[in-house]
Amino acid sequence: MADNTPFLVINPNADEGKTEKIIAKILATSKKVLGDFEYELTTNIGDGIPIAKKAVKDGFKTILAVGGDGTLNEVINVVANTDIEVGMIPTGGSCDAFQTHAIPLNLKRSFEIVAAGYTEKLPIGIAKGDTNRYFIDMVNSGLAGYVNDHEATWGKPWLKGDLRYTIMAFEAAFKYKAPKSKVIVDDQVREASLAYFTTGLSNVVAGYEIIPGNHPKKGELGVAIIKDIKGFKFLVSMMRLMFQSIEKNKHAEVLYGKNVTVESETPMTWVAEGEIFSTKTTKVEISVHSKQVNLIIPEGWKYDASDSEKKKFMKAINKGK
Repeated sequence: MADNTPFLVINPNADEGKTEKIIAKILATSKKVLGDFEYELTTNIGDGIPIAKKAVKDGFKTILAVGGDGTLNEVINVVANTDIEVGMIPTGGSCDAFQTHAIPLNLKRSFEIVAAGYTEKLPIGIAKGDTNRYFIDMVNSGLAGYVNDHEATWGKPWLKGDLRYTIMAFEAAFKYKAPKSKVIVDDQVREASLAYFTTGLSNVVAGYEIIPGNHPKKGELGVAIIKDIKGFKFLVSMMRLMFQSIEKNKHAEVLYGKNVTVESETPMTWVAEGEIFSTKTTKVEISVHSKQVNLIIPEGWKYDASDSEKKKFMKAINKGK
């Protein structure tokens, strides 16, 4: 195995199993663009971690996450704090992290970005609950955790991706009982019934810009909360959070800092990029650490660019420029 041979962690279950149907295309595109490579398919949630660990042990220096945010998160939890390069091939139903880092949904173009080999050392977060979990994009709880906890038994298999998540969240707004909680962001303290919580290094959650202007190069966590609200008013507040500026939402607030602690009267479900990592504890601590993951991204991508500049850049990326 040559040092520059990439290893692919492929999640065939990504995007409701659609990735399994294009495995042959993924392998053929990888061969055409990258040359020699090795790969392994995951079977269940969490499989990406032992697979990536074995790849690291075998000496691979480049690991590609082929799937959605969860697949990428599993790889990140193996290669954090190393020089191993991480490539992103988005085939999942939820690809918020890929959007953050300007990785196109076009299969060939995402492989070509890997082949170009431009990398940047970017920050990661770590959340400490029942278990510790690194994340590159977002950690969620409150209603978001409740939705992830009940997703498997919700039914309605014809609904897919971000639309499925959104409708589930709307239904859950009438069922979820927000626990009384204390949220501490550096020296800022908020005490409330915590209906919705998200924190991370990005601005996008389930395809919506929840934390405007937030991006990895800031090196701090953006924290969005919805508090002291339930039922129909909670649903309205969620819709406003998705489609309007958060400043227009009197039940919502955004805070910024490097260290976040959430203490709740009862345990909440905590999710890192679609994967549950904590359900039992009443205290979760989250922090950000600079230059901890070596990401392969398009050269020239500016995280702090305006929306119009980002659209122009992505248009060029999709055209292969």
